[in-house]
Amino acid sequence: MAERICGVCGTKNDANARFCKNCDNYLGWDVGSSTLDGEALSGTVPPVVDEVPAESAATDPAATSNAATSGESAQVTGTSTTATGTVEPQPENEGHGSPTVTVADSEVVVTRDAPAQVEFSIENTTDIVDGYVIEAVDPPAWLELVHPDVHLMPGEARAYSLSLGLRGEAMVVAQRFPLTLVARSLEDAQRSADLRVVVTVPPYGPRPTLEAQPALIRLEDADSGSFSVRLDNRAANYPQTLGMSGSDAEGVVKFTFTPEVVEVPAGSMVEVAATFRAPQPAPGQQLNRQLTVAATNDEGPITTIVTLVQSTEAAPVDAPIRVQVQPSSIRLVDATEADFEVHVDNRGGHSGVTVALSGVDPEQRLSFAFVPARFVAVPGHVTRANGRLRAHQPPRGTSATHPFTVIASDGTTDVEASASLEISASAAAIATAELRAHPEKLNIGTRGDGQFSIEVDNRRGAEPLNVAFAGQSDDGLVRARFTPPNLAVAPGAVGHTRMSVSSPHPPPREVGVRRLEILASDGTQSLTANAELTQTGPDRRRPASRWLVVLGALLVLVGALVIPWFQDSPVNLDVGIVPQVLIDVLNQGVPPFTAAIAVAEAPLRILLVVLAVAMLFGMAGKGGLTRKCAILAVLLSVAYVVSIAVVISSFPPLSFGIPIIWLGAVLAYIGGVLARPAE
Repeated sequence: MAERICGVCGTKNDANARFCKNCDNYLGWDVGSSTLDGEALSGTVPPVVDEVPAESAATDPAATSNAATSGESAQVTGTSTTATGTVEPQPENEGHGSPTVTVADSEVVVTRDAPAQVEFSIENTTDIVDGYVIEAVDPPAWLELVHPDVHLMPGEARAYSLSLGLRGEAMVVAQRFPLTLVARSLEDAQRSADLRVVVTVPPYGPRPTLEAQPALIRLEDADSGSFSVRLDNRAANYPQTLGMSGSDAEGVVKFTFTPEVVEVPAGSMVEVAATFRAPQPAPGQQLNRQLTVAATNDEGPITTIVTLVQSTEAAPVDAPIRVQVQPSSIRLVDATEADFEVHVDNRGGHSGVTVALSGVDPEQRLSFAFVPARFVAVPGHVTRANGRLRAHQPPRGTSATHPFTVIASDGTTDVEASASLEISASAAAIATAELRAHPEKLNIGTRGDGQFSIEVDNRRGAEPLNVAFAGQSDDGLVRARFTPPNLAVAPGAVGHTRMSVSSPHPPPREVGVRRLEILASDGTQSLTANAELTQTGPDRRRPASRWLVVLGALLVLVGALVIPWFQDSPVNLDVGIVPQVLIDVLNQGVPPFTAAIAVAEAPLRILLVVLAVAMLFGMAGKGGLTRKCAILAVLLSVAYVVSIAVVISSFPPLSFGIPIIWLGAVLAYIGGVLARPAE
């Protein structure tokens, strides 16, 4: 035989048990409302939305565990009933005897249609005629007790029937409780006898009804919804516990009930929240589903139907993705790698598009890399990826343009974006450098060497410049020496070196102009700068002219002032004696030779000194004054000697004075000639 499990304490009871043998909980007579598949249902009471007023027992339900079992009788002889249904003896009152009461059945059932009849017999144990009143101790308000008039002769015993019914229209919850009755003497209230009966109000009413609100649910572009389920137990006087579930014909809808196991109190209506998730139909279609909601226990399911109407909008038309390279024109200078961005525009799409990026160039001179190379283009957005390309550098000082294409492929369709790469290589540092000579024209006069400052300008260069210097003249006669001979010039800087040149002299008094070419080479290319070296041939006649004029003037001065002109000349060299000589000649009758010497020599010597000084002044010019003075000195001295020879009728014996004057005049004349500019 199947067992009935208590839903409160879990105790196993017999299959036909009405109340739990452990906690006396109502098990649901013959309806099995507390179990499902033989297992206890422990439910949760959800929010109550409506309730029928109900009456419950006035006594402690726990006391029902001490109630007497059915089918046993109790003897009342001044006693009280025990847990087994018998009445234990009570002490008799002094001078009086308590009645003896015997209960035929200590357990009765009260229904609204049939009050319970408690059959009992009472014996008057006194020696007087006595009447008795039957009263209930602390009865519930809904219990109505009706008993007949009880009067007994002394020693008489008689059977009576006591009626227990339900008062009013209020619902009485199914229950079982002990009721204490007192039979009290009308003559002496102290003479009484107690008896206990167990009163049972059996369950009545139908199973709960089930209603879903709303019964029609519409979902547009959604896969989840909710509704509420109302369990109506207002027509039953006992609680009912049920498990909630939901199903559909396809078995694809998932249900969630809160709570999943529901206890519906007696006379109440509760509401259970339910949610569900159902797959959406194809875009642009409508789907009707019948959802079956069931509340189940061992008596079987109670069901209701919810109609679900799902519809979805037509699938949106996705615009194709677009691809753009930013920047679309890439320029590289002295580099081989460039970064760019790929913008995949899916703003016209409604779903993600998985794309793979690649790059191609018609010349096949570029290599590409993308991060990420494969990704999902988010709908309604522009998704960015990073790209990098690598190219070969062109020859120095040249540039090249490479068109290329970035392809975004979703596996079936390719979308392209065009761009171009312009790559250029800077010229070698020497190609942008400049070589300059300072000064560009150098006049070293009659010197044989000079210096130039050579400047290497690398301010426009992007690389260091290392050069070695060399220099040559157009006639190959100039020797150049550089300090330092090699120079390293940093980019953006200016370097300097010193060029020392030495050159043979041009012909005397001639001006030679030599063109110089300065070279600065890095081993492959050269820089060139030009300069001019102007040089004058040294005029050695000028110094000789000066030396001859000076020497000649000195000889004239020596011959005019120091050395006698004639041998045995009577005239003293002191010119201060001339007046005295003249006096002596006039007074004493000096000979003519002596008189001529005395009169003419002294003034001539003075004139020759003046001419010698004039020769020296002639060096400041072109030598004409020097030459004239030399000639005049010779002529005057010769004329003087000739005059003396005429006077004395013979050539006078000369001393060194006159020849020295002639020699000095000749030398001075030659110096004057050399002082003349060359033709």
